[in-house]
Formats: sequence, structure tokens, C-alpha cells
Amino acid sequence: MKKILLALSTTRQSSKTIDYALKIARDERAELIILFIVDPDLPQFILDKMMDVGFMGDSPTKQLYQSILREYKERGQKIIEEISNAATSLEIECTTVMTEGEFVKECLKVIAKEKPEATILTRADRSNLSRFLFGSAVNQLKQKSPCPIKVIKEE
Repeated sequence: MKKILLALSTTRQSSKTIDYALKIARDERAELIILFIVDPDLPQFILDKMMDVGFMGDSPTKQLYQSILREYKERGQKIIEEISNAATSLEIECTTVMTEGEFVKECLKVIAKEKPEATILTRADRSNLSRFLFGSAVNQLKQKSPCPIKVIKEE
């Protein structure tokens, strides 16, 4: 059976991308692999920004970091369940994977294990200069992935 990988993360998700992946999986009679990656660096980034603007003191607790990370994991699990339910209602076989780590690395691990025919993901709306200066996870994934990467642009 063909496999389609839908790669989502804490900061990479859109209903347009999800709908597209469900349509392709249904039309191709493919199994949909729903991957949700939680970025463990994101809570610290948020806390750092809050300290920079003076919203909080200089040393937020580990408990606050863990609370933000737990919230992201719970949100990710809810999104996975919603997509899985939609897939089931469309009679699409699906597998769910939730992991924590760096987006490109975790995508490549799942691609190597599952060997999908294609990977579908969202590209955040950023300037070309920003992509050049800070890099692009999508471009890295396109270069390193053995399967085609279909990018759905956010609106």
C-alpha cells in the first residue's frame, strides 16, 4: 500500500495542508502517516523573549518550561486525533507518530522507517532574506529526503 506522510509541528500546521493530505491519501488509496513534532527548544525561546521584553524575571522556573512543553504536546495530540478521526471517516488507513526533536531530523527518521511515496508539509510565510539568513527547514528536507516533498504554502 502506498504511504503519504503528513509532517506537522508546533509551528507548522494549517487546515489547507491537512485537507490536501487527506484528499491525496483518499484519492491514491494510500495510508496516511500523521507525524507531529514538538520542538523542545520552543518553550525556552518563548521564555527568553518574555524576559527580553521585561514581561518576566531573569530566571523562569523549569516548571514553567515543562508546563509550556506539556501544553504543546497536549495540543499536538489533539490535532493528531482530529486528523485521525477525519481520516477514519473518509475510510483512510492511518498511523500516528508523535515525537520531540528538531523538525528535519525527526522527519528524516520517519521517512527512512516508513518509506512514504511523498511527504506533505506547510511552509511558514517568511521572507526570502529570512530564509537565507536563518536557513529553511523545508529546503533542508527537500535536499536530504529520498522522497518528494510537497509544500503547501500558508495563507
